[in-house]
Parts: sequence; C-alpha cells; structure tokens
Amino acid sequence: MTAPLTIPEPTPLDQLLSLDGKVAIVTGGSRGLGEAIVRRLAEAGATVVFTGRTLSTLQPLADEITASGGAAVAREADAADLDSTRRVVEQAVQRYGRLDILVNNAAVFQNRVFLDTTEELWDQEQAVDLKGAFFAAQIAAEAMITAGNGGRIINILSTDAFRPTGIFAAYSTIKAGLAMATVNMAKELAEHGILVNSVTPGSTITQERIDAIASGDFAGDVLPKDAVRTREKMQSMMPADGPAAMLQRLPLGRPGFPVEIADSVLFFCSAMAGYVTGQNIIIDGAQTLSR
Repeated sequence: MTAPLTIPEPTPLDQLLSLDGKVAIVTGGSRGLGEAIVRRLAEAGATVVFTGRTLSTLQPLADEITASGGAAVAREADAADLDSTRRVVEQAVQRYGRLDILVNNAAVFQNRVFLDTTEELWDQEQAVDLKGAFFAAQIAAEAMITAGNGGRIINILSTDAFRPTGIFAAYSTIKAGLAMATVNMAKELAEHGILVNSVTPGSTITQERIDAIASGDFAGDVLPKDAVRTREKMQSMMPADGPAAMLQRLPLGRPGFPVEIADSVLFFCSAMAGYVTGQNIIIDGAQTLSR
C-alpha cells in the first residue's frame, strides 16, 4: 500500500542554494562560462570535478578554489572521447562515493554559414556538443541511478538553437538537437529522481571576447580563405561604429556576464528547483525577443 502523501517542512531560506556534500562534474571548465560555473558551484559548497583538454590550463583554477577553502579537482578529458568521460565519472564516484550533478558545458563552435560548413567542421562540433553531451549525461545518469540518490543534469544550450543569427549553421542545429535530448532525458529519468534542465545564454561577454574586440577580431575566429560567404555575412552584420557599439545596442544596453549564467545553473542544482525538470531558462536580456 502506498504511504499517504505528507507535505515536507520547507528548506530553510539560508540553505536553499547550499550544495554542501554534493559532488559535481563540469565539462569545459577552464575558462569563460565553464570557469564561472565551477566557481559558483564550489562557492555553494559542492566538490567540483571539472574537465578540459589541457590539465595545465585547468590546474590554476583548482588551486585557487582549494586555497580559498573550496573543493575543486581538475581532470584532463576530451568531451568527444567517451572513454575519458567514463573515467572521470568513475574516478569521481570512487573518490567521493557519489555523483550528484553534471553540467554539460564543453562546446566547440566556429563561425560558418550553411554554405561554408564542411563535413569535418560538422563532425568536430557534433562530437562534442551533441554526442559528447548526450553520452556524458547517460554515463552520469547510470552512476546516479546506481547510487539511488537522484541527481541533476544541466545542459548548456545557445539562443542560436532557437533564433539563428545565420553565422553558426552547424552549431545552432546541433544545439537544437541537445535541446530535444534534454526533454527526452527529463522524461525518462524522472522516475529515478534525476532532474534534467537546460540553460541558454545569449550574447555573453567573456575575457576572450573582450580581448577579441580589443584586437579588432570581434568573432575571435580566424576564418579560412574559402569561408567567403561567412566573412561577407559577418561584415554585413557589423554596424559602422564597430562591435562595441553593437553590444551596447542590446535591449539592456549590455551583453550578459558569465556569472549570470552560472547563477542559473546553481538554481537548477539547488533545492529551489526540486520540482523542476525538462525546462529551459533563456538568459539573454531579451535579445531573442528583439530580433
């Protein structure tokens, strides 16, 4: 016989965002959005295992968080290599005895319009942005199911998946696939207490983008000579008064900041989102509403 429903006591306000005792894995955590997510989850009390392709670029962040009293471990892993992803999950579970959170942040994207997109470029982006994220979620979910404590999976999308700008043909298509994967995961994993959601950033200013604007290369991408259509498209989109002016014309007068994306990820990881799954938060300051 099913036990009668009981309404639990509410989580105390000062504990709503606490991740004390939780173990999180963040892919692509060396810089930009990933770095901000790693910092925020560690600040909330989680032990954060974060990955990237080069350990030397990851370790300084781990050392900084550890020195300030947090818990962070850097692991070298290629998001397109499922064996390395599996090793990271297995090592986390072996070392800490649990896995509570996965944030699929690792991404590869290049500026290319549809007619400039090559098979090689498609395969590179799909291997990380969709296949890698899909199976990372599967591997993490298996560990969560075995432990029997539920869990959280957060996939990082892009507004280009819903309102394409026209210069990321492969990336926008692949991220749209991850959006559908997210709701499929949410529906299937609900019976195991695993909540799956997504966060969708709009234009977000990272240090790399700031450096690119300063250098005059707004895209931060050196286009090959044969990407003629992409170059023409990007030039047609650029206002006469430069990329900084384009950012200032956004609805809120500025782009988003990495920490604002990280805050939304924290929400989905926390007790505040205990009954939220299969949902997407767009963090874009009304950018998609103004196109």
